[in-house]
Amino acid sequence: MRPLLVTVNGRVDWRRTVLRFAMYAAGVIVLALGIVIQTASGLGVASLTCFATTLSLISGLTLGFWVSATYVSYIAVQALILRRDFNPRILLEAFFSLLVGLFTDVFSAANPLHPTTLPAQVATMLLSLAITAFGVCLVVSMGVVPNAPDGLVQVISQRLGKRFGDVKVVFDSSHVVVALAFSVLVLHNLGGFGATTIISALFLGRFINVANGIFEPRFTRLAFGE
Repeated sequence: MRPLLVTVNGRVDWRRTVLRFAMYAAGVIVLALGIVIQTASGLGVASLTCFATTLSLISGLTLGFWVSATYVSYIAVQALILRRDFNPRILLEAFFSLLVGLFTDVFSAANPLHPTTLPAQVATMLLSLAITAFGVCLVVSMGVVPNAPDGLVQVISQRLGKRFGDVKVVFDSSHVVVALAFSVLVLHNLGGFGATTIISALFLGRFINVANGIFEPRFTRLAFGE
């Protein structure tokens, strides 16, 4: 993670610092939008929110609430992995978790997309993957704090020396397996599991690799002048 304040020649560049945080906030909003559009496709929920969706179906609480709750649990896992190397700044991810949960509920209530034909559903799903990948790239490239699940993926990828997108594919796929097992055991059905869940688990990481290659250098130059 980069220092919170952008500096140029040893002095704080407040214009770039404000721009950086604005871009980070935009990334948070884009991520929440991607989550909602994935669900709206009607082909199943996003791989990373399928567990939150299952908990929402069981408890009756909103998806946004459980997105926040599960994201906070990822912060705890990071602490367990990093131990003495845990940076207290990672705790800022808790604020992000609350924010993305809030916007998930806001976009869910206002979402106008309700595709009914298969081509429209597939198009909506692909759009959601592109939006989510763009949001992840924007949040991560700002170097403030990543969203909690991506923060956990970053920690794992750094420890293993693997690419972020490749580790995310494994992480999301494992998440789907656990959530599906929980849905079958508790709800006795597939919950929000569907084609979108599988495809996002297998290919979102690759979308992110493409987005990083295209946008990350541009975002870095814009926010940091590099």
